[in-house]
Amino acid sequence: MRKSAPVLILVLGLAALALFWLPRGSDYDRSPLGNKGLELWLQAKGIPVVRSDPHVARASSEISLRIFPLSIRQGEAVASQPANPAKEASRYALPTLIILPKWRGSVSTDGIASKSGLVDLTDIGGELDKIGYSDIGFARSKTDFEEAQIQLKSGQPIKIDLYQAQTFERSSLPSGCKEIAGTPLGALLLRCAQKPNVYVLSDPDLLNNHGMALADNAAFAVSLVERLRGAGDVRPVYLDTAGEPLDREKPVDEGKSYERSASDLKRFFAYPLSVIWGTLLVVAAICCWRGAYRFGPPLGDTSGNIEMSKTAAIDATARLLRLSGNDGRMAGQFVLHLLADKAQLLFGSGAGNQAGIARLFQRLARQDKAGAQALHAAAEALTERGHVMTRSDLHRNLETFRKMLGSFELGSR
Repeated sequence: MRKSAPVLILVLGLAALALFWLPRGSDYDRSPLGNKGLELWLQAKGIPVVRSDPHVARASSEISLRIFPLSIRQGEAVASQPANPAKEASRYALPTLIILPKWRGSVSTDGIASKSGLVDLTDIGGELDKIGYSDIGFARSKTDFEEAQIQLKSGQPIKIDLYQAQTFERSSLPSGCKEIAGTPLGALLLRCAQKPNVYVLSDPDLLNNHGMALADNAAFAVSLVERLRGAGDVRPVYLDTAGEPLDREKPVDEGKSYERSASDLKRFFAYPLSVIWGTLLVVAAICCWRGAYRFGPPLGDTSGNIEMSKTAAIDATARLLRLSGNDGRMAGQFVLHLLADKAQLLFGSGAGNQAGIARLFQRLARQDKAGAQALHAAAEALTERGHVMTRSDLHRNLETFRKMLGSFELGSR
């Protein structure tokens, strides 16, 4: 029987490895620094979006605009790929928006954006050099928030708001580079003559999940995409987070269709798959036998016994307190249990503690501040001094507590 333990440990270890090796790219996409919000927002505005997939080849003729976000998280992976978005944009005459990095990956995991989470400007310059842009300086706002009015369409100004705004220094722009949009601090969007189909955005907060929630940044994102992809173009926008090279034309589907029959099922049980199936059956049999031998047959549903046990425990405690003549302590416990039950009713099962009770009083104070203070005073008196009160004082405080609690409207969330 003990010899089955190594087998079980091996199976559990393999299952754990499989669990932790699952791809978790979607976690980053939905984080504050990801671009899932941009994808959903563009689709809601009638602009189709396709995402990069290492297993799917994309042709430049299939898409209207390529959005290529660089980041510290993706910088090394993108740099190791043969694809250069700026070169491919010129080769295929494909409008391409390159978004520079700004935040470290720790901002996404910690959920805290501060100056310590900003990417070093020299690192951003290095990423810019890799795609053919060099000697362009950067500026960062000295204030927390930078507001500006951006006009991508004539007569339609859009208010944007950026936290720790990051822009290009206008004095450092090459002669062939044109500013498309900017703030008083500097340029936000560039287009250079030597790469006419490439646009570079200095601040990713205009298109990532947390930045699009500020001011009219979401409206700016839609206007920007509509301008860059061209009016009347119905092809989807390509959100490229993998850095895979594009094809000039759509790959020809050379797949063949085959007829399937029941005899094909036999291949799942041919060697060496038969060894795997046999091993799984043996392990399952050992687990079932071990569970039945050690723990016996499965028990019936006993969920109803839980409430009965709680009631019995409360009744037993109350009886012991009465026998000992300590009605005050019993009253204090009653008050605490009642307040905890009310807190759980309002805030969920995890609120039956002191923090939940404090949150309950804060909510009651919004209804009636004076009443909540009186209720809190009565409850505190019963729980802290109930054991030294006389019987008449105890009954009087209990009656006050009951009336004050009944005066509030308590309901579920």
